[in-house]
Amino acid sequence: MEVKEKSMYHYHRLGLYDDIWQVGNEFVVDNNFNSYCGSIVDQFSTAVKCENGIFSLEKIIDEYLDDIGIENVDLNTITNLLKASSDIITKADMYNRELMLEKYRLENNPNLPSRLHSIWLADKESLNFWEGQLNGRRKLKLYRVSVTGNLFKSSDSFIPDDELTAKEMYEESSKYWNPVFSEEDLCKAEYLFQGKLKVLEKINK
Repeated sequence: MEVKEKSMYHYHRLGLYDDIWQVGNEFVVDNNFNSYCGSIVDQFSTAVKCENGIFSLEKIIDEYLDDIGIENVDLNTITNLLKASSDIITKADMYNRELMLEKYRLENNPNLPSRLHSIWLADKESLNFWEGQLNGRRKLKLYRVSVTGNLFKSSDSFIPDDELTAKEMYEESSKYWNPVFSEEDLCKAEYLFQGKLKVLEKINK
């Protein structure tokens, strides 16, 4: 829906677009803007940085299994490989999910703002939920903002599960882009926004 100077909230995760989050600052969010999900999709890779270069995780594991022999690999190396594998799997799940959500949007609701190129916003009712969801991952700063442009409301409840196939994720994406809310869904509401945004205040919690 189109909104004008609507007051909303944004949890900013430090590390992405830090320079624009200053009180009084105004900026435009459009398809040139990359959200956190957009940056994951753009930068996804199975490469791992090692002491002697950057290699695909598959190549590294094959080398240990076939050439060195797993029985000759020290515990610290195995632990690091498991951590790298877990990180890549997490990003791969997000990559597949976001591609299917975006594919469904483009084919069925192209006028809605893209998850890959939007600012995520919250209302008062969902602030506590999002603080709990995000706070353990990166340090957060909460801002109140004014937005004028295209605002779409859905819910974290409607995000396709990671264990689904890509085809199933695509089918489940219908729930996200055509939401029917229960009271529980509204407590987990999320808003995607494209348009003009003004940073009104930083809220200390």
